[in-house]
Amino acid sequence: MKIANNLEMLVLPMNVMGRERIVYPTLIWDNDFVILIDTGIPNNLETIKRQMEAAGVSFARLNAVIATQQDIDHVAGIKGILSEKPNVVVLAHEADKPYIQGDIKVKRLNPKFMERIKDLPEHEQLRIVDMFENSDVKVNTTLTDGEELPYCGGITVIHTPGHTPGHICLYHQSSKTLIAGDALNILHGELVGPNEDPMSEDGVNANDAINALNKLNNYDIENIITYHGGLFNDKPNEAIREVIRDRKFYSYLK
Repeated sequence: MKIANNLEMLVLPMNVMGRERIVYPTLIWDNDFVILIDTGIPNNLETIKRQMEAAGVSFARLNAVIATQQDIDHVAGIKGILSEKPNVVVLAHEADKPYIQGDIKVKRLNPKFMERIKDLPEHEQLRIVDMFENSDVKVNTTLTDGEELPYCGGITVIHTPGHTPGHICLYHQSSKTLIAGDALNILHGELVGPNEDPMSEDGVNANDAINALNKLNNYDIENIITYHGGLFNDKPNEAIREVIRDRKFYSYLK
């Protein structure tokens, strides 16, 4: 789905934890660079290729993948991309780098999570655990808060920790589009904040993730691409302030 010139919101169906979901990675490009933001899970690669071609961008041109965070629905597809294009550069925030690389166990893979999936068929439990344990990839470049990437119309990195230690949003300057990762979501047509069950460090809670959203008030936003929910463009800045004020959290179970 075209959001702006040289900015496409991809639509990836996937089945995780026995539920059909759709996630929305973002593709941005210029004459020299093609960047994919988040990748879905391993079996999404052919869908990504088809949607890139439909947008007029060859998969062969892909230069970089940016991971907004460490969870498998954002990073598990990277390994498949690298198997076909090993020179693609992987970027992520320095705080999530060790999780993405497999140096530290991903925060989601904990006893509480295992309890959530215990009623799934055994083969599905094994598939999920396998994705967590075998999706590690090298992060070539780390990103920092406020960093500006001079590609594809300009991209500002906004560190929004809480959901994960290194969660980032990305502000595409030329289109005034916020690529929100899991910092913002859409639930029943309404903009809401991060998941009420964060993957972050001990002592960090969902309120910390909401408080991090205050940084977004510094940007003039016309479009928000949420990884879970897709496009939101109904007075985005006002809606973000409401999320912060009213502590609107997101739950997959609602």
